[in-house]
Amino acid sequence: MKFLLFSLLLLCGASAAAADDIRLAEDPQWLALVHYRPGVFSGCRGTIDSEDFYLAENGRTDPAAELEATVRLFAQGDDKDKICRFPARYIFLKNKGMVDKIDVKCEEFDRFKKDLRPAGATLLFTDAYMNNPSSLFGHTLLRIDTARKGTQLLAHGVSYGAFTKGAEGTLLYAVKGLAGGYYGGWTVKPYYDVINMYNNIENRDIWEMKLNFSPAELEMLVAHLWEVGHTRTRYYFFTKNCSYMLLEVLDAVRPEAGLAARFPLHAIPLDTAKAVYRSPGLVKGVSYRPSRRRRIVFQARRMTAAQRQSLLPAAEGKTAAVSDLTEKERAEVLETAYQYVQYLYVAEDIELAEYRRRSFALLSARSRLQVPAGAKEEKPVGRTPLAAHESMRVSVGAGSRNGNAFQEFAFRPAYHSLEDDDFGLLPGAEINFLNLRLRRYDRTDKTVLKRLDVLGIRSLSPADELFSPLSFTVSLALAREEDPATGREGYVLNGSVGAGKTVAAADNLYFYALAGVAGGYGGFLPRNQYAAIELTAGLFAGFDRLKLLAEAKKSFSSSSFACSSSSGSVSPITVSCASASDADATRAFPEPPNVPPCASFTMITRASTTMTAQPPIMNQCIGSLPFRL
Repeated sequence: MKFLLFSLLLLCGASAAAADDIRLAEDPQWLALVHYRPGVFSGCRGTIDSEDFYLAENGRTDPAAELEATVRLFAQGDDKDKICRFPARYIFLKNKGMVDKIDVKCEEFDRFKKDLRPAGATLLFTDAYMNNPSSLFGHTLLRIDTARKGTQLLAHGVSYGAFTKGAEGTLLYAVKGLAGGYYGGWTVKPYYDVINMYNNIENRDIWEMKLNFSPAELEMLVAHLWEVGHTRTRYYFFTKNCSYMLLEVLDAVRPEAGLAARFPLHAIPLDTAKAVYRSPGLVKGVSYRPSRRRRIVFQARRMTAAQRQSLLPAAEGKTAAVSDLTEKERAEVLETAYQYVQYLYVAEDIELAEYRRRSFALLSARSRLQVPAGAKEEKPVGRTPLAAHESMRVSVGAGSRNGNAFQEFAFRPAYHSLEDDDFGLLPGAEINFLNLRLRRYDRTDKTVLKRLDVLGIRSLSPADELFSPLSFTVSLALAREEDPATGREGYVLNGSVGAGKTVAAADNLYFYALAGVAGGYGGFLPRNQYAAIELTAGLFAGFDRLKLLAEAKKSFSSSSFACSSSSGSVSPITVSCASASDADATRAFPEPPNVPPCASFTMITRASTTMTAQPPIMNQCIGSLPFRL
């Protein structure tokens, strides 16, 4: 960590003097307070885009000039608006003996602190929400714990996010989010609203990490949140996002943690949450808040067969269905059914009038029971995502294609594949971004881009008697393919989208069926365009760290280019830790003569085992076995 801080100082123009001789403008906390990060080639640059955040004309790129302008502001003491704008800078300079006490009353800032009544701070991590592209990787935010007695539901959540312009489609949001097409800013809302949004509406689990801040650090946190709360910053989906900006705020409070410096290229919420968790002395406790859906499933699984049989009728308002149960069993069914009716209403599966009818019936029946209400509810035990595998993966492999041996290098910056260990992550969910595969052939001594998976999303959520979520898949990839007629190779841009259902034969065994459409464009290849209807069926099994995926796919295409068939087998060679083989030996067959539409059949099997070691970033050993017919 000392090395990271020292590197930042050097890049920002600090001299190589001893630590005691470092000038105040090069102090790590000052650099964090003004949100400097190393420039592309030299110097440094502030991440805040609001011009009024920097007092000096060149303050965004010159820490010394910004410090001088800030000291001058507090020394003169006549610009109340600006003085009240930067309470954290004032605390920093006062602690360093650079400014005297200023007799200025900041009414708005005082009201802000009074509303918060801060007694502590908690970092929150919510798991992925597959139905929203902005939440595919989870989300992090802060809770300012309140000094009010009772529940922390009266506390406030502080979050950074993009300010979107109305309802925008998934594709437009992704493009603008990657290109910096949005500005981001900070919002403060009551914690019960946060719980309602993430726990009850989006049904996402929340992990709460209590931060080990002293009263002075808590004071600095609240003061700096006030400073950045009036700013805006270019929002980038994978860099200057909710998680990264939150790390910059935490660095302003405890600069020796050096959290933001650990993510120079991309910041994924789960990775940043783990960085906070692993930072020595920063977290003093972790608690788990399950979603409403998870609580319902947990309660239903604890019921007897007779209870489960009566649960759905009771949720439909047929309270007589519980008459054969004991009072305690009836109470459990009625309470769970009431939660389920709330879930249906929030999910817009029932109308308000129907929700009121069912709720009244359930609450009336529950009130007639002698079983006392308010007993402590048993909660499910979550598998902490803080112990999940790292998102980045490097793989190496070897194989042969048509007798031409090759070596392959693959790099995945994010995030999780089905064959990865899913401890702490959503089971049956796959989110891959910018998977890169480079291949070098011995015969030609040539290295080529074999495949670039721009985005791959798969959600295999099993349906049961209570919940029937949609399973879906989305993919976009650039792949180097061979034209079966000419033998020429070229790049094909492939995209697909599909939806269907998944059923669980057991907790670790899923069967799924999907239907969708696919298309592609192959550039200079003779038959360079295709559109197809795809039918997919498969099974997915997970046993601890051993995963098995078997999938069969049938395609009906408008172009023979997409209907060529191939066959082959592979022999994987796992070279080192954080490695994988994905080698194929394929043989192309001539296309059928003029028979549109045509069909192709493909079967893929993958089996893998993973092994992790902490704390390196890339720590997975994966072996894979693809097989195509």
